[in-house]
Amino acid sequence: MAMDVSQYKPMFISESREHLQTLNKSLLELERNPENAGALNEMFRAAHSLKGLAATMGYDDISKLSHTMESLMDRLRKEKRVDRETIDVLFECVDMSSALVEDVASDKIVKRDLAPIYEKLGYVLPAAVEEVPKPAVVKVEKKKPVEIAPTIRVDVGKIGVLQDLVGELLIARMRAAQVASKYDIGELSEVMTNIDRLTSDLQYTVLAMRMSPVDYLFGKFPRLVRDMSKKEGKDIDLIVEGREIELDRLVMDEINDAMVHLLRNAIDHGIETPEQRAHARKKRMSTIKLIARREGDYVIIEVSDDGRGIDADAIKKVAVEKGIITEDDASKLTAGGVFDLLGAPGLSTMKRVTEVSGRGVGFDAVKTKIKTLGGTVKIQSEKDVGTKVTLKLPLTTAIIQSLMVVVEGETYAVPLGSVREVVAVGEDDLKSVQQREVIKYRGKVVPALRLRDALSVPGEQKIGPVVIVERREEVVGLMVDSIAGQQETVIKPLAGILKGRKEFAGATILPDGRVALILDIAGLVG
Repeated sequence: MAMDVSQYKPMFISESREHLQTLNKSLLELERNPENAGALNEMFRAAHSLKGLAATMGYDDISKLSHTMESLMDRLRKEKRVDRETIDVLFECVDMSSALVEDVASDKIVKRDLAPIYEKLGYVLPAAVEEVPKPAVVKVEKKKPVEIAPTIRVDVGKIGVLQDLVGELLIARMRAAQVASKYDIGELSEVMTNIDRLTSDLQYTVLAMRMSPVDYLFGKFPRLVRDMSKKEGKDIDLIVEGREIELDRLVMDEINDAMVHLLRNAIDHGIETPEQRAHARKKRMSTIKLIARREGDYVIIEVSDDGRGIDADAIKKVAVEKGIITEDDASKLTAGGVFDLLGAPGLSTMKRVTEVSGRGVGFDAVKTKIKTLGGTVKIQSEKDVGTKVTLKLPLTTAIIQSLMVVVEGETYAVPLGSVREVVAVGEDDLKSVQQREVIKYRGKVVPALRLRDALSVPGEQKIGPVVIVERREEVVGLMVDSIAGQQETVIKPLAGILKGRKEFAGATILPDGRVALILDIAGLVG
């Protein structure tokens, strides 16, 4: 009786993707250094593992192709010769293996023609194809057991559900603490202290489960850069730093497409051809940097290139021609303001149409996605020098620290990552410049925004504390009635008429059961 292995399919897909990523990474290293024996050994092990997994599950095409790659790599190890043609064929094998694995993941019956792949394999090393075993044969190799820490694979979605439950528990904890404080019951207060410690430990443990090194995301991009640069006829060196920085796995999944777009734009439109670089007296080999670093409760990801840069004057000219802004507005724009125009519908300074036509096309989707995650996007560029796009992302989108502010009895949450400090301001401290209220802050004049007016809240305006918030390099004073303290806020998505409102990033539940809206500073003061 045949064993039903369908229950192991999710594990097969997950592990196969990891082995394929290892193959891609090692192939890129081997392409840069054909004498890298370590990369070749790593590839051999990955192909061998993939073959074993596929054979066990009965996926004969994957098993057969993996075995052929394994045989080829074994010959390469022995003969110590790796040429570019062989590397190209191996890349095609990895791509086909990846396609076969994704066919399994999609539950679709797809009949792929593997003959061209085997023909190329037979051409570069005939013996490798001749050694392919019959699909039904599965070799079981006995190995000396190795002691490793026990691990289990858990679907990311289940961790998300667990995080939601922890969020609800935190809300219940705050409510219980409020009740304990109200009735001043000593015994209950002792119990609450213990509950507070345990829920905090649980919260940070679940958050740690969601965190992964950004190499999970970055590891996919060297192959993308390699293939695109080859297609475009450009020599590009991809430098990756900060692979070990940890970020919420769900956040990484969400920003994958945005990162691909930024890299494709850098290659397609940022980097010049070798001839253009020679004419500009630049090195033939261009550079794209992908850097991650930690700043407080945020992770900063930078995508930069040393290409042609962005022509700010050309952007303003196109924006005026297409009616996006007026000539008067264009004359007042700073460099940062010009780059903020990128992403406006129809704005592109590129004269040729390619798969990604101009830095404006699709960039609005990048900005929207990062904003929905509670992050920001900043562009810096200098013509003929290069461009840098900086993404500022929260470590996690589940629970954030917030400053609670009150306007006309309603409580709002201001993400603490956007807050510099709270200052006291009187009526005499308010001035008007060009019909806009301003205040003096640390020797500088900064705009003042009455939260009541921004949210159209009825009632009489009171002069209370001012929350100094920042959006990119811009500082704004947010005028509120009072401050209600600081607390952890569990982010809940908005629905109904509030969904899509640029002023709000979500909602949270207060200890007393009321709902408080979480302010989106970028949307509020933008």
